[in-house]
Amino acid sequence: MFLIRNGNFSWRPFVSIGILFFWLCSAPATRADWVVGVTTDTETDGIGGVGEYHWQEFAAAGGFSGNIAVAGRIDDDGDAWAGAGVAGRYRIGRRFFIEGSFMPGFYHAGDTELGGSLHFRSLIGAGFDINENAAISLTIDHMSNGSTQTLNPGSDAITLRFSFR
Repeated sequence: MFLIRNGNFSWRPFVSIGILFFWLCSAPATRADWVVGVTTDTETDGIGGVGEYHWQEFAAAGGFSGNIAVAGRIDDDGDAWAGAGVAGRYRIGRRFFIEGSFMPGFYHAGDTELGGSLHFRSLIGAGFDINENAAISLTIDHMSNGSTQTLNPGSDAITLRFSFR
Protein backbone atom coordinates (compact mmCIF):
# COMPACT_ATOMS: atom_id res chain seq x y z
CA MET A 1 0.00 0.00 0.00
CA PHE A 2 1.27 3.49 -0.82
CA LEU A 3 0.93 4.65 2.82
CA ILE A 4 3.33 2.05 4.19
CA ARG A 5 6.83 1.63 2.82
CA ASN A 6 9.32 -0.87 4.22
CA GLY A 7 7.02 -1.43 7.20
CA ASN A 8 6.95 2.28 8.12
CA PHE A 9 4.00 4.64 7.83
CA SER A 10 4.53 7.35 5.22
CA TRP A 11 3.23 10.88 5.91
CA ARG A 12 4.07 12.08 2.38
CA PRO A 13 0.81 10.96 0.68
CA PHE A 14 -1.27 12.68 3.38
CA VAL A 15 0.71 15.91 3.09
CA SER A 16 0.25 15.87 -0.70
CA ILE A 17 -3.46 15.12 -0.39
CA GLY A 18 -3.78 17.84 2.27
CA ILE A 19 -2.14 20.49 0.07
CA LEU A 20 -4.42 19.53 -2.83
CA PHE A 21 -7.45 19.54 -0.50
CA PHE A 22 -6.72 23.03 0.86
CA TRP A 23 -6.03 24.38 -2.63
CA LEU A 24 -9.34 23.00 -3.95
CA CYS A 25 -11.24 24.40 -0.98
CA SER A 26 -9.73 27.87 -1.22
CA ALA A 27 -12.47 29.25 -3.49
CA PRO A 28 -13.82 32.54 -2.14
CA ALA A 29 -16.65 32.20 0.37
CA THR A 30 -17.86 34.90 2.68
CA ARG A 31 -18.44 32.72 5.74
CA ALA A 32 -16.32 29.64 5.11
CA ASP A 33 -14.28 28.36 8.04
CA TRP A 34 -10.93 26.60 8.23
CA VAL A 35 -10.42 24.47 11.32
CA VAL A 36 -7.12 23.05 12.58
CA GLY A 37 -6.51 21.26 15.83
CA VAL A 38 -4.43 18.99 17.97
CA THR A 39 -6.11 15.78 19.10
CA THR A 40 -5.53 12.84 21.41
CA ASP A 41 -7.18 9.43 21.31
CA THR A 42 -8.60 8.70 24.77
CA GLU A 43 -7.80 4.96 24.59
CA THR A 44 -4.26 4.99 23.17
CA ASP A 45 -3.15 8.52 24.13
CA GLY A 46 -1.93 8.94 20.54
CA ILE A 47 -1.33 12.56 19.51
CA GLY A 48 -2.45 13.81 16.12
CA GLY A 49 -3.71 16.62 13.98
CA VAL A 50 -7.10 17.56 12.56
CA GLY A 51 -7.95 19.73 9.58
CA GLU A 52 -11.43 20.75 8.41
CA TYR A 53 -13.07 23.02 5.88
CA HIS A 54 -16.64 24.25 6.44
CA TRP A 55 -18.37 25.86 3.46
CA GLN A 56 -20.66 28.88 3.71
CA GLU A 57 -23.83 28.23 5.73
CA PHE A 58 -26.70 26.61 3.87
CA ALA A 59 -29.09 27.23 6.77
CA ALA A 60 -29.24 29.81 9.55
CA ALA A 61 -32.05 30.59 11.99
CA GLY A 62 -32.41 31.49 15.65
CA GLY A 63 -28.73 31.26 16.53
CA PHE A 64 -28.22 28.00 14.60
CA SER A 65 -26.16 27.71 11.43
CA GLY A 66 -25.47 24.60 9.37
CA ASN A 67 -23.01 23.84 6.61
CA ILE A 68 -21.36 21.13 4.56
CA ALA A 69 -17.89 20.20 5.78
CA VAL A 70 -14.93 17.94 5.04
CA ALA A 71 -12.41 16.78 7.62
CA GLY A 72 -9.29 14.70 8.09
CA ARG A 73 -7.42 13.34 11.10
CA ILE A 74 -4.06 11.60 11.40
CA ASP A 75 -2.14 10.53 14.49
CA ASP A 76 1.25 9.25 15.56
CA ASP A 77 -0.12 5.68 15.75
CA GLY A 78 -0.40 5.77 11.95
CA ASP A 79 -4.20 5.93 12.04
CA ALA A 80 -5.92 8.22 9.54
CA TRP A 81 -9.51 9.17 8.71
CA ALA A 82 -11.07 11.48 6.10
CA GLY A 83 -14.75 12.25 5.68
CA ALA A 84 -17.48 14.66 4.61
CA GLY A 85 -20.85 15.54 6.05
CA VAL A 86 -22.77 18.23 7.92
CA ALA A 87 -21.65 20.56 10.69
CA GLY A 88 -23.51 23.08 12.77
CA ARG A 89 -23.13 25.75 15.42
CA TYR A 90 -25.56 27.11 17.94
CA ARG A 91 -24.77 30.54 19.36
CA ILE A 92 -25.05 31.14 23.10
CA GLY A 93 -24.86 34.87 23.58
CA ARG A 94 -22.48 36.98 21.54
CA ARG A 95 -19.24 34.99 21.79
CA PHE A 96 -19.96 31.44 22.96
CA PHE A 97 -21.21 28.54 20.87
CA ILE A 98 -21.89 24.82 20.83
CA GLU A 99 -20.80 22.93 17.74
CA GLY A 100 -21.45 19.50 16.33
CA SER A 101 -21.01 17.45 13.19
CA PHE A 102 -21.70 14.07 11.62
CA MET A 103 -19.46 12.76 8.87
CA PRO A 104 -19.15 9.35 7.23
CA GLY A 105 -15.64 8.69 5.98
CA PHE A 106 -12.82 6.27 5.32
CA TYR A 107 -10.47 4.98 8.01
CA HIS A 108 -6.93 3.67 7.58
CA ALA A 109 -5.76 1.55 10.50
CA GLY A 110 -2.23 2.08 11.73
CA ASP A 111 -1.74 0.61 15.22
CA THR A 112 -5.46 0.91 16.11
CA GLU A 113 -7.76 -1.54 14.33
CA LEU A 114 -11.37 -0.35 14.43
CA GLY A 115 -12.89 -2.85 12.00
CA GLY A 116 -13.29 -2.02 8.33
CA SER A 117 -12.74 1.14 6.32
CA LEU A 118 -16.14 2.86 6.56
CA HIS A 119 -16.40 4.88 9.78
CA PHE A 120 -18.80 7.53 11.03
CA ARG A 121 -17.57 10.44 13.14
CA SER A 122 -19.91 12.31 15.46
CA LEU A 123 -18.59 15.39 17.26
CA ILE A 124 -19.80 17.80 19.92
CA GLY A 125 -17.97 20.69 21.54
CA ALA A 126 -18.09 24.16 23.02
CA GLY A 127 -16.20 27.23 21.93
CA PHE A 128 -15.51 30.91 22.23
CA ASP A 129 -15.11 33.56 19.52
CA ILE A 130 -11.75 35.29 19.97
CA ASN A 131 -12.82 37.92 17.44
CA GLU A 132 -15.04 38.01 14.34
CA ASN A 133 -12.51 35.96 12.34
CA ALA A 134 -11.19 33.43 14.87
CA ALA A 135 -12.51 31.01 17.48
CA ILE A 136 -11.21 28.34 19.82
CA SER A 137 -13.13 25.24 20.90
CA LEU A 138 -12.76 21.98 22.80
CA THR A 139 -14.51 18.97 21.28
CA ILE A 140 -14.99 15.27 21.83
CA ASP A 141 -15.71 12.97 18.95
CA HIS A 142 -16.62 9.33 18.57
CA MET A 143 -15.70 7.27 15.55
CA SER A 144 -17.39 3.95 14.83
CA ASN A 145 -18.18 1.69 11.90
CA GLY A 146 -21.81 1.62 13.07
CA SER A 147 -21.68 -2.17 13.57
CA THR A 148 -21.22 -2.74 9.84
CA GLN A 149 -18.34 -5.06 10.84
CA THR A 150 -18.02 -7.73 13.54
CA LEU A 151 -15.17 -5.78 15.15
CA ASN A 152 -16.42 -2.37 16.33
CA PRO A 153 -14.49 -1.07 19.36
CA GLY A 154 -15.00 2.58 18.38
CA SER A 155 -12.62 5.39 19.19
CA ASP A 156 -13.01 8.61 21.18
CA ALA A 157 -10.83 11.69 20.81
CA ILE A 158 -10.54 15.06 22.51
CA THR A 159 -9.46 17.96 20.31
CA LEU A 160 -8.41 21.56 20.88
CA ARG A 161 -9.52 23.37 17.72
CA PHE A 162 -8.82 26.77 16.18
CA SER A 163 -11.25 28.11 13.57
CA PHE A 164 -10.60 31.02 11.27
CA ARG A 165 -12.20 32.56 8.20
